[in-house]
Amino acid sequence: MRALGAADARAALGAAIVPLTDPERRTVLLAAGGDLAAFTRLVRDHQGYIAGLLRRACGDATLAEDLTQLTFLKAWRRLGSLRDPDAVRLWLRRIALNLLTDAMRRGTVPTVAFHDELAHVGQPSPESALLHGLEIDRALERLATAPRTCIVLAYGEGMSHGEIAAALKLPLGTVKSHIARGLATLRQILEVEDDDHEVRSRAHSPSR
Repeated sequence: MRALGAADARAALGAAIVPLTDPERRTVLLAAGGDLAAFTRLVRDHQGYIAGLLRRACGDATLAEDLTQLTFLKAWRRLGSLRDPDAVRLWLRRIALNLLTDAMRRGTVPTVAFHDELAHVGQPSPESALLHGLEIDRALERLATAPRTCIVLAYGEGMSHGEIAAALKLPLGTVKSHIARGLATLRQILEVEDDDHEVRSRAHSPSR
């Protein structure tokens, strides 16, 4: 099994940072100038990406929806400060992550404890699971908020550990620890789910 590359991880987690077309760039410039119709188009173009990122990062669809709305509200108020239209998605991501960080500090993000009872680390890695098309979102939901967010940003967004530390206002060592522990727990969860699937398959197979 080949190792998961950055492009594979981004594709698996559904994130994409793509250059803007000329019409999209014009939309950003018009919105920055106060054009409400252009801003509505900008929201339509980027809302799905921001909502998906937040939903994966916090594991709460309702909170993700609220934070998405706040992201675009802040964006509308601050668009005049955007210097590079091509960076609008990264700019929106930064606003969204700041809001998520504030929510985590207030304790409004639901947390799930690590599954320490899953002591045995199995063979299937999160990388191989992704490459085989297994559903990883359910496994991510079982992680604590901070490790889940760090993993989503590292594998889904292709952010470096340093970039994640800056975005979430966490020490670099803490980010590295969250990712290492989170990946170990994902391996455990995926191994258990794989074993359960094998047991169910055997139970439903015709006896010889």
